[in-house]
Amino acid sequence: MPNAQLIAAVHQAREQRLLSAEAADNLVRWLTEPAYRASVPEIAALIHSQAWDVLEDGFYTVLPFGTGGRRGPRGVGPNRINARTIAESARGLADWTIQHHGPNSSIVIAYDTRHASTELSRVCAEVVAASGLTAYLYDGFRPTPQLSFTVRLLEAGAGIVISASHNPRSDNGFKAYGPDGGQLVPPVDAEVMDAVERTMGKDIPRLPLEEGVRQGCIRMLGEREDVAYRSAVLSTSRSTRRAARIVYTPLHGAGIRSVLPILHAAGFEDVHLVEAQSEPDGDFPNVRNNIPNPEEPAALAEAAELAAHLGADIAIGTDPDADRLGCVAKRVSSDQTWDRLTGNQIGALLCHYVLSELSRQGRLRPDNLVLTTTVTSPMIGKLARFHGAGVIEDLLVGFKYVACVMADLPDPGRVVFACEESHGYLGGSYTRDKDGAGAALLLAEATARAREEGGDLWRTLDRIFEMVGYHCDLMYPHLSPGKSGMEHIARMLAGLRASTPRSLGSLDVLRVTDRLDGTVYDVDGNVIGRFEPITDPATGVVLQGLLPATDNLLVYDLAGTGSLAGVRAAVRPSGTEPKCKFYASGWTLPGPTSPATRRQVDAQTQRVVDELLAYALAVAETG
Repeated sequence: MPNAQLIAAVHQAREQRLLSAEAADNLVRWLTEPAYRASVPEIAALIHSQAWDVLEDGFYTVLPFGTGGRRGPRGVGPNRINARTIAESARGLADWTIQHHGPNSSIVIAYDTRHASTELSRVCAEVVAASGLTAYLYDGFRPTPQLSFTVRLLEAGAGIVISASHNPRSDNGFKAYGPDGGQLVPPVDAEVMDAVERTMGKDIPRLPLEEGVRQGCIRMLGEREDVAYRSAVLSTSRSTRRAARIVYTPLHGAGIRSVLPILHAAGFEDVHLVEAQSEPDGDFPNVRNNIPNPEEPAALAEAAELAAHLGADIAIGTDPDADRLGCVAKRVSSDQTWDRLTGNQIGALLCHYVLSELSRQGRLRPDNLVLTTTVTSPMIGKLARFHGAGVIEDLLVGFKYVACVMADLPDPGRVVFACEESHGYLGGSYTRDKDGAGAALLLAEATARAREEGGDLWRTLDRIFEMVGYHCDLMYPHLSPGKSGMEHIARMLAGLRASTPRSLGSLDVLRVTDRLDGTVYDVDGNVIGRFEPITDPATGVVLQGLLPATDNLLVYDLAGTGSLAGVRAAVRPSGTEPKCKFYASGWTLPGPTSPATRRQVDAQTQRVVDELLAYALAVAETG
C-alpha cells in the first residue's frame, strides 16, 4: 500500500472516530517524515489489518518520563518502546549531558534480560558515540543498581539502563541516571524530556558499534566493574552469621549475576537456585503468569515449593533488573507453614536488623539516617526513632528521591538504610538505587540471626510490632490501561480533589495532603496548612534538591478508634504502569497484640482501602 493510500486510510479512520486527532497527526508524521521511514512497513501492516486500537494507543501521545524513566510496551509509535524512541531518548540525554557536563563527558549503558534489551542498548551506545561522548557499554546483561554504582565509579555524566523492571514481558524501557548515580528528578527530568522532544522528526546519527569500539569512543565494561560493584555490596554486611538455608530465583533476570555471586562471596554456602528460572529469558516462561514481579505471590511459588522441599529458611527472588526483592519465609516457631512477607514487612525486618546490629556494635550515630516514602509503612520511621536514628519518611514515590537526599548531604554515608513499600531496599550509600543483591545479603544475615536466636523472621516481626505497634499495610492496584484508562485515572484524581470523603471505613477523615501543590485541607476543602519543606533532621537544613518535586498524590489522615491508634490512606497513579494505586495503613500502639486485635486492624484497614477505591470510582463517573 503506497504512502498516499496509507495517509488516506488514516484520515478516513479519523473521520470515522476510529482514531483521535492526536493519533492521526502523529501517524501522518511517521508516514511522511524521513526520520521515521524504517517504521513505515510496520505501520502499513497495522493499517492493512485495521488494528486501529493498537495504532491509537501507540500514536496518541509521546511516552513520558515517569517514576522510573520511559517505560511501556514494545511496538511502533511515539508511545511505544522501539529503536526510534530509544534513539531519541539516548540523543536527548546525550545533548543534555554535553550541555551540562561538557563534550568530554561519558554515559554508561547497561541492560537486562528482556526482549530487545541487547539491541536497544546497542542503539544507545551508537547514538551516544555519534554525539561525541564516550559510551561505556556493559558486555552483557547487568542489574540496574550496578549501573547506578558504575556511573559514579567512572565519574560519568549520565547513565542508561534498558529495562522495564518488573513489568509484563511485552514491555521494555529506558531508565536515565544523572552524574550522582540517581534517576532523574525534577526539574532535570523535564529538561531531558525537552531535549528528547527536540530530536523528534530529526535524523539521529549512529556510529556502528564495531567502529566505535575501534575508535575508542565505545568502551566495553565487564569483570573489573563487576568486582568493584560486588565489593561495594559486600561492604554493607553487618555481621558474620551465615547459618541459613536459602532458595533463590532470579526469575530469568539479571540477578543471576549479582545476588548469587554476592551471597556466595559473603560466605553463605547453603544457597539453592531455582534452576528452571535461572536462564535469562525475556518470555519469563517458567514464572507463573509470566509476570516476573516479586511483589506478586505467584512469582515466588516455585521458589517456595523448592524451599519447603529442602527445609530452607527463606525463599527469595528478584525482578529482571534485580533491583527489587521478594521473600517467602518459613514459620519455624508455629506451624511450619510458608508465608509471603510484604514489601513493608521486609523493609521493617531489614531496617531493624541494620539499626540493631549497628547499635550492638556501638556504631550507630545520632545523625545516621533512614529514608523512606510517604506511601511506605509508618512502621519504618517508628523503628528508626526507636533505635535512635534520624528519619526522613515523607519522600515522594521513587528511589530517585532517596538518591536526591544523598546528593544534598555533605556526608551521604550517614544514610544506613532506605526502602519503599514496592520491595525496594538499600543498606547504605554505595549505589543510588534500590538493590536486590544488597537486600538479599542483609535478609540472609537477618535470617541467620533469627535462626541463631531460636526463631524465624516472623518471630522477629512480632518483636518489631511490640516495639512500634502492629501495622497492617495494604495496596490495591486498580488497572486502567490505554488512553481511555489514563483519562479514567485523571477523572478519579480530579474527582477526589473536588470532593473529599468525610469518612472511610467508618473513620473520620481529619485532613488531606495534596503533594501536587503542597496544600493541606479539611473535608470541606478549607486550606488548613502547607506541606513543609523536608529538612535534614540532624541539622534542620532544608534539602534543596527536593523542593521542585511534586506528585499526583493525595494522602488522607484518619481518626483512630478503639485498639486502632491511627490510619493513613493514599492514592496516586503509577508512574511506570497503567494503574492507579490505593494504599492504607492501620496500626496499634506499641505492646503485645492479640490475634483478635490484629484481625480487627486488618479488617478495618481493608475497609478503608475498599471505600477509598469505591469513592474514587464514583466521583470519576459523576465528575
